[in-house]
Amino acid sequence: TRENFTQSIERLIIGYANMDDDLIDELEETLLTADVGVKTTETLIAAVRKGIKQKEIRSPEDIIPFLEKEIVRILEAGDDSLRMAENGPTVLLVIGTNGVGKTTTIGKLSAFYRGQGKSVLLAAADTFRAAAIDQLEIWGKRTGAQIVKHVEGADPAAVVFDAMQAAKARDIDIVLVDTAGRLQTKSNLMQELEKIYRVIGR
Repeated sequence: TRENFTQSIERLIIGYANMDDDLIDELEETLLTADVGVKTTETLIAAVRKGIKQKEIRSPEDIIPFLEKEIVRILEAGDDSLRMAENGPTVLLVIGTNGVGKTTTIGKLSAFYRGQGKSVLLAAADTFRAAAIDQLEIWGKRTGAQIVKHVEGADPAAVVFDAMQAAKARDIDIVLVDTAGRLQTKSNLMQELEKIYRVIGR
């Protein structure tokens, strides 16, 4: 991800000799396609425009160090604290549309929390997508996390129920729940999510 992000910006800069609106527009597009997010992209582009006006950015080559500085500033200003559950495991329910990287993000979170010495359990509640369970198992092995799974097509809420029981019995610190991709317009899938949430709450 890091290489794709930086290499895309480097390739973009090589194509321009001067700072102009086309470069800014392409930079904005590059940030958006790299999943930086709309709000953060808008913040960064506004900073770049200001940097150009204030002569902090004089050429396309100045963009990368400028962006690095701005991204660090944004990250340092943010709140990265996690509210841990007072009793029992802390549960992160990972949701989103198809293909946004939910399972990969779970792998990264698992590595992060395992690196902090926390015990992690992965709940394979994406029982719809082919190979989703296998993919989560790979992340579990890579990061040393435990996993609770059922067969493909099983009830996701049942997987979560078993995962919560296992987490309590094993005194797990963090439970990361993988879910199938869904749009908010699909009422049956949103109801399924509500069921999962109720199971976690109980």
